[in-house]
Amino acid sequence: MIYAIAVLCLFSQIVDISPREQYDIEIVTKTKDRFIILTKNKPVTVTVEGPTYLRVYTRIPWHDRSVKHEIYKVILQENEIDEKIITLESEQSEVSKGEGGISVSKWRSFYIEVPQGLNTYKLTHWSSPRDTILLKFAYESPKKWQDIAATEYRSAIEAIEEERFITYYELPHDGSVNLRLKGPTKLKIISRLNYDAQTVGEQSYTLIAEDNGTTEKFLITCYKSETLTFENRKDIVPSNAQRSYLDIGDGWHTIRFRLSGTIAQSVSLRFQVEE
Repeated sequence: MIYAIAVLCLFSQIVDISPREQYDIEIVTKTKDRFIILTKNKPVTVTVEGPTYLRVYTRIPWHDRSVKHEIYKVILQENEIDEKIITLESEQSEVSKGEGGISVSKWRSFYIEVPQGLNTYKLTHWSSPRDTILLKFAYESPKKWQDIAATEYRSAIEAIEEERFITYYELPHDGSVNLRLKGPTKLKIISRLNYDAQTVGEQSYTLIAEDNGTTEKFLITCYKSETLTFENRKDIVPSNAQRSYLDIGDGWHTIRFRLSGTIAQSVSLRFQVEE
């Protein structure tokens, strides 16, 4: 009898359902990620054999729902020699919770390029709203992006990032920056609002991208950078870097960028495409 029922189920199928009014349900699967606890009194050391890339995922506990975003910093020391400060900004996660239902931030990450041989990295808690920063390590390589130059702009601004010169293009309030490129590709726009003496605190601005009759608007919030300065423009201080993305279709495109919604006089733009 059991065999007969099994054969019947195997060869049977639903022919029709009436009525066929349907309702979609989204199934949310719970998973757990295990993070290492980093506190001011307990640095975390990790030894990695290279060459490889190590991706460091971070979160922080979130205790105040009224706060929109928080900044936290980690000191990364390589082989007891080189040190640099990693600055991260996040906001409260609406889907992830810590132990006991504690709210946590959205994850933010950075990459470590590990050279040949055994290398030791020490991560030290530099600052955060609370004493705890959460870390998770993974062997993951970053996407490779290539800088491309703007075709029409008012002025170029130079900065030193990761020990090399980077070119930004100044987009003034009353002007535009044009970029010509061929698709299909993905365009990354890195923007930094230019703070002057009249611009203080957290700021918002709108970056407008016009491409062959279509318009994209990016509403961006930023704060003054504590680590970066421009080499050839000491009259302005850049904000933290914000990233926006455009999917570029087939053929040639001339994209015109404009700035609005801010008291700042200009924003600095950097362009990259996927290699």
